[in-house]
Amino acid sequence: MENVLTTGAAALILGVSQARIRKLIKEGRLPSEKRGRDLLLQETDVQVFAKHGRKKIGRPTDNGCSCAMVAEDEGMYQTSNESIQTIGNGEIRLGDALNVLPSLPSNQFQMIIADPPYFQVLLEEQWDNTWHSSDEYLNWTLDWVRECKRVLKQDGLLYIFGQLGKREHVWLHTCSMLAKEMQFHDMIIWDRAVGYNERYDSFTPQYEMILVLRQTANAKPYFDKDAVRLPYDEDKIQSYLRDKRYKDKDARERHLRKGKYATNIVRIPSLKGSSKEKIGHPSQKPITLINQLISASTRKGDYVLDPFLGSGTTAAAAQELGRRWLGIESHPDYVKITRKRLSDIIAIPEFSLD
Repeated sequence: MENVLTTGAAALILGVSQARIRKLIKEGRLPSEKRGRDLLLQETDVQVFAKHGRKKIGRPTDNGCSCAMVAEDEGMYQTSNESIQTIGNGEIRLGDALNVLPSLPSNQFQMIIADPPYFQVLLEEQWDNTWHSSDEYLNWTLDWVRECKRVLKQDGLLYIFGQLGKREHVWLHTCSMLAKEMQFHDMIIWDRAVGYNERYDSFTPQYEMILVLRQTANAKPYFDKDAVRLPYDEDKIQSYLRDKRYKDKDARERHLRKGKYATNIVRIPSLKGSSKEKIGHPSQKPITLINQLISASTRKGDYVLDPFLGSGTTAAAAQELGRRWLGIESHPDYVKITRKRLSDIIAIPEFSLD
């Protein structure tokens, strides 16, 4: 007779809360049956969910049949057969980052932009709930970062997205761990301009963080501060020009026209559901943000890597800026989205470089 599990036991196996298990049951993503005050689940169904997940809401055709779950989601999230698709200045490799990264040559990329799963932040997404514990997630992070370090040039930079919160506290441990593996270079605060996840007992969160790492303490990464200057408005320029301390007004104006240096607090609105830029990925980053990172950290023709390509924003920005790029993505549906996005950009640019 097959083992049955309580919601508490299932939560331990999947490394999530009992509330998360009940939510999965309610959505029809985990079959269960009522038994007294609790809901019971078949152990096989829980194990299959841990391995494959489910993308669509709704019970399998045969209620409680784990094989129906496998049939519906087979190949949906992971593939063991790497596929290389060339488009524009770069290529997409379909596969798991830890399978693809070891095949890449060392010291190849000038810049790496990584927006990995944050670990149990997007509870409805299977790819953010793969790990049974935070320790398992941290070990996985260390594995792919070590590969990124190997393929990064000596004067290159690695950018890693993350965020803090009550469920996102693992980011603190991630930063501490990775700062021992590579040299800490900077911490960029991305001010999303609009708050999210309202809380009853604390301030509304409004930012994410970007950990920046370099190879060693003595490394001198390439960085072009002039590429990301922020323009002064005309009133501000005229106000500064009236300052009598500056004798050479022409030189002063030339300096002001270049704009001010950008800080490591970047205020760019996050993408909402109504945004024209939004193309179907739950954690899509604004192309304006990625554009600034690439502009400052690479030259034209440099090679950019994104080991978690997702919606393809890194590829889109690199393509427009004349950089070579390589993106790794395990989800075939997201690869299709990226290919469509790149095709549209090659035909009609997504933003102007002027």
